[in-house]
Amino acid sequence: MCSDRYKVSQVSEKLKYTDALADYVLIHGISGASLRPMAKAAGTSDRMLVYHYGSKAGVMEAALKEIAERNSVTLETTLPAIPMPADQLMPMIGAAMQSGMFSQSIAVFLELASLSLRGDETAKAVGQAIGEHFRDWLAARLTEPDRALELLSAIEGWGVLTAVGLDVPFPTG
Repeated sequence: MCSDRYKVSQVSEKLKYTDALADYVLIHGISGASLRPMAKAAGTSDRMLVYHYGSKAGVMEAALKEIAERNSVTLETTLPAIPMPADQLMPMIGAAMQSGMFSQSIAVFLELASLSLRGDETAKAVGQAIGEHFRDWLAARLTEPDRALELLSAIEGWGVLTAVGLDVPFPTG
């Protein structure tokens, strides 16, 4: 029984670290994330992070997936739970995206995409998992779920173009 309590404690500790790591990456980006400062921000040591996550890549993967999960939760709390047509859902997503609450996340995911394009296989795998998560999330909220990838592409394209200063309207669906 004692070992079960210990496992629960470890899981709780890891979740606390993951939350702090996500906060760190949102502020400093991927390129500004190294183990020692991340560990300090999480209130632990770099060795403990490696113990819990296996490697620096594991630490980054956990932080990035936590950021994606936070974005999902934020969208879920601002959007209706029932599936709707794209032309009704997209303006709601657009309002959330344009509010600025996702600007740090967009910057991190653009950095992740850049690393993937430069051949970082971990970045590619994590980016693919996050992309699939959002495609599936979007499909579950559409009356035309087969359009999810098309709409996700439009949303991401908007994110890239506005990030470089173009005044592009949010896609309407």
